[in-house]
Amino acid sequence: MKPEPLFYIERAENNVAGPYDLVQMAGLLRRKIITPETPTRLEGRDAWMPFSWQPQFSIVREMPADAGSTRVAALDEEAMARASGPIPKPSRETVIKLAGLACGVLLAGFGAFLLAWLDQTMGICLAVIGVGAAAAAQCLIWVGMLEEKSWTLLGIFFVPMGNLFYLICNIGKYFPRLCVKYIGIAVALGAVAGLAAH
Repeated sequence: MKPEPLFYIERAENNVAGPYDLVQMAGLLRRKIITPETPTRLEGRDAWMPFSWQPQFSIVREMPADAGSTRVAALDEEAMARASGPIPKPSRETVIKLAGLACGVLLAGFGAFLLAWLDQTMGICLAVIGVGAAAAAQCLIWVGMLEEKSWTLLGIFFVPMGNLFYLICNIGKYFPRLCVKYIGIAVALGAVAGLAAH
């Protein structure tokens, strides 16, 4: 299959834009961004000439306004694939949040350990509170998951690592609940360790 011709246009001196396919060139022509006299060059060639001199000009001029650009659709699909990927690349803000959560978990666990080691009653209370908070947060996470479509739920619960993949893809939605869950677990474990060392 012969590749679709792509055009570069010269909008000002030393200002080249493109490449554009036939549908995109038709849109530029209709909106008067370019004219039949606009210098153009086919991709892969060095010669510049007015657009009206190009063999494809008659096709572009008669092209309907609702014609779809396969190039734009392909570029959109490629951009979506890069954005989503198998696991989306976390933003800088997300990385900072996760680093903060990790530090908070460590501090909470260490603080619970010290308090439980110093006071047994306090340790028991912290262990109960930590378990309760983690359990409540996990229940809220499950409630949020139940809002998804049935095929998404099948992937979450029956595909290996599906739960982890889902949470990574939706980290913004579940981040507060994950904070409560993991800090609660850290407090409970720290308190139990403190009680054992008392």
